[in-house]
Amino acid sequence: MAVCDFPKTSPPIGQTSTSCLRKFTIHFRRPDTLKEKSNYSYRGEYGFDWLRDEYIYPIEKVDVDFKSNRNFVYLNKAVPLCRNPDDLREEYKRDIKNSITPYGIDYYPAWLSIFAYNVKGNAGSTMHKKGINLTLQLDEIDEIIDDGTEIIFKPGKPCLKITPNKISISHFLKTPKKTRILDSDTGTPTINYYQLDSTINIKCFGDTLKEHEEVRVFAKLGTTEVEVGKLMVYQNDNIGKANIVVVNVITEYDEKGNKIYPQAHKSFEYLYKYQSFNQAMIRTEVILGEELDLVKLSNVESNDDVRSFLEDIKNKRFMENVNSAEELTKRLRDLYENYGKNRPERGLVDEDGHFYTYLLFTTLSPVNGKLYGMATGKMKHGKLSSKFEYGNIFSLFAEGVNNDHTLVHEAAHTFSLDHTFSLAIDNNYVFYYGYTENYMDYYFYHTFNNLIEKKLIYTDSKGNTFLYQKDNRYKGKMYSFYKWQWDQMREDRSIEKK
Repeated sequence: MAVCDFPKTSPPIGQTSTSCLRKFTIHFRRPDTLKEKSNYSYRGEYGFDWLRDEYIYPIEKVDVDFKSNRNFVYLNKAVPLCRNPDDLREEYKRDIKNSITPYGIDYYPAWLSIFAYNVKGNAGSTMHKKGINLTLQLDEIDEIIDDGTEIIFKPGKPCLKITPNKISISHFLKTPKKTRILDSDTGTPTINYYQLDSTINIKCFGDTLKEHEEVRVFAKLGTTEVEVGKLMVYQNDNIGKANIVVVNVITEYDEKGNKIYPQAHKSFEYLYKYQSFNQAMIRTEVILGEELDLVKLSNVESNDDVRSFLEDIKNKRFMENVNSAEELTKRLRDLYENYGKNRPERGLVDEDGHFYTYLLFTTLSPVNGKLYGMATGKMKHGKLSSKFEYGNIFSLFAEGVNNDHTLVHEAAHTFSLDHTFSLAIDNNYVFYYGYTENYMDYYFYHTFNNLIEKKLIYTDSKGNTFLYQKDNRYKGKMYSFYKWQWDQMREDRSIEKK
């Protein structure tokens, strides 16, 4: 039922006698393609997060409930992609300024993180100088009509610039009405909605946000005005700094006595600075030019640890499985602590007291080339509980050194992030394996051979057994971090803040 504001006196001839505002909500969404980037797909250029329908409703079909290599079962049904959707709902109510429930409906604002422009100090950046273009989504409660309703945007701080600052509802009606189904098995409930792609430009200009801020959205018809939406903008006055030391690990020379270098990613600096950790308001500084030449070091009589390591990889020890590869990375860490040029002045690589993260590029191919990278850590024991704590070093293996996803995924582990699908007790929100666009998910999911046999495992010609897999539908487009992951990374011990 529409919201009506009845006038106390009769209106002049020719004017309507009531102002009945149709009910709807407005949501901010990330465009599929970026107008400000010549319409190519989003690649992490800014932080944007929202509570996706498929995370909390049974919309998307999951083939296999995979929990570990020894714990997986056939599923083949639509489920919420988050295993604990009620907890996830509560997460998206956190840190909101002036929560709203338009027409009694729970409302979960989207989050945007952008750098401020034209400000003094280290918080300023030209990265988002031109602003960010966002899509507007109108979810119907009542069927909307072209009645002159205006949607008005009111930023919480003057430095938040919104263009345009209002839009007529008639613009939505010029686009096709669409329908979302929230339960793919039953076909109900449904939501009718409209979208205006890349319609709103938002920038932070002339000052920084000292706390999380809001952009309030109002629907207005006549004298009736109702708050129908909100966007939260992440605090951007205190920029974190990540120092990543890049080390080329030399484990062999060619026949002419030349060093064989890892084939490092040509633009990984850009990836770290502009397509990943910037989402969490973290500025990444990459320190280049270091080699850890284990072949040369092995010629020093006292370096038994180096010779032992080279002998093991020559004989393919510590290369057979993931556990062995983890040990391999720990041994590389130990070697770097003994011989690295930029090792911490105080303490060890994985201990507190420094603000460095170490990236080791290698030519090694553990697990027959199926393992792209590895970050290690250890259990940290407290008085009441214990938790796994990632270290400050990670290895990129031969097949992973040129992989965008692996470069960020492994670095993010060192910044305290676990896999999205991890069942660890301290992982607050657990998703099914391989179904999200998040950096901390994997680019494949587990499946079965067919609907008749429903086999989950097959054996190759060499007698090795494998799980059936399919590509994550976001493969090649997995550039997102969630808002709570921004928070976690900013609190990591290796991130320097003022």
